Amino acid sequence: MRFVHVADVHLDTSFAGRSESVRRRLREASREAFRRAVDLAIREDARAFLVAGDLFDGERLSFQTERFLLEQAHRLREHGITLVYATGNHDPGAPERGPRALAWPGNVHVVGDGTPRRIAIPDRDGRPVGFVTAVGHATSREPEDLSRRMPRPVGELPEVGLLHTQVHASPGADAHHAYAPSELGWLVRAGYDYWALGHVHLRQMLAEDPPVVYAGSLQGRTHAETGARGAYLVDLSDRGAPAISFRALAPIRWETVRVDGLQDADSLDRLERRVGAAWEAFRTREAVGPGTEWVLRVVLEGATPLWRELRREADLDVVARELREITGVLDLGVVADRVHPVVSVEEHRARPDVLGEVLRLAAAVRRGEERVPGLDPGDLAGIAGDDARALERYVQGLLRDVDGELAARLLGVEGGAR
Repeated sequence: MRFVHVADVHLDTSFAGRSESVRRRLREASREAFRRAVDLAIREDARAFLVAGDLFDGERLSFQTERFLLEQAHRLREHGITLVYATGNHDPGAPERGPRALAWPGNVHVVGDGTPRRIAIPDRDGRPVGFVTAVGHATSREPEDLSRRMPRPVGELPEVGLLHTQVHASPGADAHHAYAPSELGWLVRAGYDYWALGHVHLRQMLAEDPPVVYAGSLQGRTHAETGARGAYLVDLSDRGAPAISFRALAPIRWETVRVDGLQDADSLDRLERRVGAAWEAFRTREAVGPGTEWVLRVVLEGATPLWRELRREADLDVVARELREITGVLDLGVVADRVHPVVSVEEHRARPDVLGEVLRLAAAVRRGEERVPGLDPGDLAGIAGDDARALERYVQGLLRDVDGELAARLLGVEGGAR
């Protein structure tokens, strides 16, 4: 059985805070990514198209998206492809309510509550080639482990579990609510040949035998969703050796480019040339093909003679507007809250006062020679758990290139003192 696995499409997301033209293009991109996934299923002669929740972004459903979805469902039907859609926390409920109340063609199965449904997937001649067992979210705050309701599969044909869930301790799970929480060990032992999961927007394979897979978001929606986005093409013809390949489908990528070493950027032109060079280096390194559009965030860090200007909102808006024109990206924002005056750090590191001691301690922590005493992981926003080594690496990362900022703050340079 060959199928396409997508998740977290979030059609008609509002993209608040962006200009109307950018918002419109981002909504178009979500539909375009979905259409490309349908194209993939047709091109690869897939027998099923699986949506692991959050096809919609709440109750929003434009007329344009309604027509689009039905067109894509009919395209799949014309090629004998079964669409199975299990609802998630953003689009919960039975098909007779909300945006799911569409006149779906007969090849579409919407599983909108916590009752598991086992759906036969036929080939072009109507003979079953496998089964998909799906369970959906009846409400937007599902507290129960829905995977425990799913029956243990039996038979000789491939069996797929389709579920929108937060698997405990999976990478990226802490960025999402713990709805329909599940345990990886249980999923592995449940007897399915493949778990098609949604909810966590980070694409990842949690286990290989059997594959337990998050497809990630089909089209990135924020700067937290960087990198290539798309769908998985899966072939379970050989149940002992599943063939799984990721296909990048999103027309728009969200990325963050960090630029430091700005000590010589003493004018707007020099600053923009430095950012332009960093952007070109990034694109070369990523080797992304033509036609990709970008929503870019430029993070300026470190010492620069322009630190005062970059703290002023009006000046920062000018930088963002001109960089948008220079780079040709769809949208661009600039963050400069880590810039500081140019300070000779080495001159101050040997000082016998608080400043010298702080700089020496920061260097020792980065080298792993010292630890920050009394530091509790609960006091840090970017780390979970109590792994001492993980805490140490996290603090070392926080202190990377921070010497100049520490010196500027302790010297009072940012406030105008000397």
